[in-house]
Amino acid sequence: MLAFLLALGLTLIFGMMDYLNLAHGAFYTIGAYAGFSVARFSGSFWLALAVAFLVPALLGALFQYFMLKPLVRGGRSTHLDIALFTLGLSFAVIGVVEMVYGAGYDTIATPGYLSGSVSVFGVGYPTYRLFIIALGVAVGAGVWLVMDRSTIGATVRAAVDDHDMTVGMGVNVDRLFALVFGFGAGLAGLAGAVAAPVLSVYSHMGMDILILTLIVVIAGGLGSIMGSFVAALAIGLINTFAQAYLPGLESFAMYIFLALILAFNPGGFFRVARSAG
Repeated sequence: MLAFLLALGLTLIFGMMDYLNLAHGAFYTIGAYAGFSVARFSGSFWLALAVAFLVPALLGALFQYFMLKPLVRGGRSTHLDIALFTLGLSFAVIGVVEMVYGAGYDTIATPGYLSGSVSVFGVGYPTYRLFIIALGVAVGAGVWLVMDRSTIGATVRAAVDDHDMTVGMGVNVDRLFALVFGFGAGLAGLAGAVAAPVLSVYSHMGMDILILTLIVVIAGGLGSIMGSFVAALAIGLINTFAQAYLPGLESFAMYIFLALILAFNPGGFFRVARSAG
């Protein structure tokens, strides 16, 4: 479910806005360290989560508006241009993080009421893992309602498919894209802080999780929130099975899964149809 929470933001940015954003892991790292810093000085877990969302969201919106927008304006850039540009940002973030925090590992302490375990159908399950599941489902449902069942989502899709028409309708597309990109970056940052008590906080954490996130988004279907949810669950089950029955091959399991999905259903589980215009 952590993979789904992280993939949500990339689903919006890559799947809906058509930006191959390889800096998504960088915003994941920024959120984790923002949350870690707040938790260390304030002791508040919930404040740490809020800041972990807000800081990457603000930075992401500014990054899109002032750096990506000039790059993509007029259709002059390609996916490769955006990918290389955002990948460069990822390495820059790693360097800054190591200068400020060092190359070691840190963590965020969970509140006492989220520690321990609870019985689920007679089996003990970590309380914090259940919290991650509940948070992922709640955030995913909220994003789905906004993007698939509201005028906001329809406007975003219209702006991607026909920029000029949407501008002619009086929509500030530049501001809209900055807000959507910022929201996606904020979700990545929130995922980073949520992951911190389980996976720790370190400078390369964003690069380590980026491939998994891309696999979830592509296997689920570009732009499909439900598809990302299904793909995240499937990959989690496959990794668990591989660790138990195919030790040594678990690192290849998700790549085999993606290859099979693309071979038999190139659009992913629930690819969102886009107009040709």
